[in-house]
Amino acid sequence: MDKPTETLLQIGRDISQLLASSHTSSLYTLFFIDQAARESSESPHASWPKVVTRVYNGLRALDIQQHARIYHVDPTYYSWPLYERALCMKAPSPAHLCKLVVLENKHWRTPTETHKSNAQYYAVLVQYVQTIDTKALAVYVRALGGNKMASRHFKFRLADPQVSKELTGYDKNGVSPVAMTHNVPVIMSTSITQLQPPVFWLGAGHVDYKLALPVQTFIDATQCMVAPVSQPVTSD
Repeated sequence: MDKPTETLLQIGRDISQLLASSHTSSLYTLFFIDQAARESSESPHASWPKVVTRVYNGLRALDIQQHARIYHVDPTYYSWPLYERALCMKAPSPAHLCKLVVLENKHWRTPTETHKSNAQYYAVLVQYVQTIDTKALAVYVRALGGNKMASRHFKFRLADPQVSKELTGYDKNGVSPVAMTHNVPVIMSTSITQLQPPVFWLGAGHVDYKLALPVQTFIDATQCMVAPVSQPVTSD
């Protein structure tokens, strides 16, 4: 690791440690909400791609646009390490960067229960520093239906990219849980609710745009499910 990279990494760690305390976390959250309110009073930027405007209109429909911020990132963003991505958007840490992943129950049967308890597809919000635990997801979804169906009917795998696009209306690295084209049940990993400060970043409909908003604001507005369906990424 070269010296500039090592320095940036250390700066990121110092910022994360500073903002993890309850006092500074509260101050950061208040500042974030104040900035979001200022930005929401302005008209959507004319240069936004249509899909980003769609996400913004979805936020308005949920009445949470005043708590959300949209960032335009560099086209080379995904070639950067996580700590650099976090720094460019002033996110508290790499752990605050999240993504929405569509998973398919490969052993799905014709639904006999409610939509959420026996859907063929689920959209899972997970941090980049975590990986989805498909076994835990299967256990959680099966429990939604009162464990009435045998466990052999639950086997989750990543949905085909084209299917994901059809269900959400968004391409890879821009997938957002806001204003999806189909009503796919959303499950947020419990680890996201433990973030300090309690703000998270995710796709805003386009690969070059990101959305950030307070965790609880999103949960309250969308009534998404929250479950322990991820594990920390391990390095060899």
